[in-house]
Amino acid sequence: MLVFRAIKNQYGSKQGLMWHCIFFALHQVGFYNRFKKIDFSRVARLVFVCQGNICRSPLGEAVARSSGVRTCSFGLNTRSHDPADPRAVAWGATRGYDLHSHLTTSIEDYVPEQGDLLIGMEPKHAKQLLLHFSDAPVQITIAGLWLDTRRVYLHDPYNTNSLYFDLCEKKVELATLAILKKYSKKVISNSRDNVYE
Repeated sequence: MLVFRAIKNQYGSKQGLMWHCIFFALHQVGFYNRFKKIDFSRVARLVFVCQGNICRSPLGEAVARSSGVRTCSFGLNTRSHDPADPRAVAWGATRGYDLHSHLTTSIEDYVPEQGDLLIGMEPKHAKQLLLHFSDAPVQITIAGLWLDTRRVYLHDPYNTNSLYFDLCEKKVELATLAILKKYSKKVISNSRDNVYE
């Protein structure tokens, strides 16, 4: 019972733990290295992506917007014009991020622009984005790759307990801040080699 509770607190669910282990092993052998090779000199907008566009990606968008950069978000399996999850709105408010006006955007309503950096929350998001936008002038990465302790899979916090929800949103915030730090170097000097590995 205590073990199961710990799993739910750290990974959201038993399925979350399973996917974490699988994707962690793949990451350890370099399977996702391509998604860390981002040319920030080409980035003009940060685009956050998750499944429903109500918990993870709207928070990333709000964090980025608070820094004054161009940003948006969308969901891979959602409809447009729904509000953010109330827990995400409340969590963001405690950190100074405003999600009250957020409305979901479906992948069908997202219009890629030259210089977009698409930021998925899970490896499967990156795979879907590669397939869907193979001909678009965009780059693709995975949020957790930019954490100090890399966590390539951020399990969907929808329907998880409050402890995991808090953990996941914190990881999204930290990953976004790390990406913003790399992005700001492009703003300071566009003449350097800004491909980070």
